[in-house]
Amino acid sequence: MNEKLISELNAIGVDTGSALNRFMGNTNLYAKFLLKFPKDDNFSKLKAAIDVKDKDGAFMSAHTVKGVAANLGLDPISAKIEQLVEIFRGAETYPENADILSLYNEASEKYEEICSVIKRYEQ
Repeated sequence: MNEKLISELNAIGVDTGSALNRFMGNTNLYAKFLLKFPKDDNFSKLKAAIDVKDKDGAFMSAHTVKGVAANLGLDPISAKIEQLVEIFRGAETYPENADILSLYNEASEKYEEICSVIKRYEQ
């Protein structure tokens, strides 16, 4: 099961090689953490914070998603979310002129794609 999951994730741009290095080659442990990713609520908290223009909440949620996604090799997600983190990091108030919703939507598409693959392997 783990090898098939990893293969499917590789096919959609996930860097499982670097992630497995962080997990010391332990595919079972890596798969265990991958299966937890769709259950984490920080991605939905990010959207909620964006909807109400909560800069601090958006920054915290985006920063958490970026870190977890990067550690799991979910580069298609972390790359987009990192852009949001930097927008919120440098802002004193909610940045009205930034393309926040567009970046979130691009990340959301990748998030949904990756989570749908992962969820097929839940037991």
